[in-house]
Amino acid sequence: MMVVFLAGIAGPMVAVAQTAGGMDPLPAAPPIGGPIWTIVIPAVLFTGSFLGTYLLYKRFSQEEEG
Repeated sequence: MMVVFLAGIAGPMVAVAQTAGGMDPLPAAPPIGGPIWTIVIPAVLFTGSFLGTYLLYKRFSQEEEG
């Protein structure tokens, strides 16, 4: 059973590796870039996820009353 599962995964991976080697990169500029997308947006996302995690921790780490 385990061998069949691994063989099922390895087959598509080999096919992708073989077809991706001869492809040329697309001749297009990325649609987003600059300091806003490389510095500001990741910082805002990190801050939001950190704040959300902290608030969830504070909410569920409190001892129950009664």
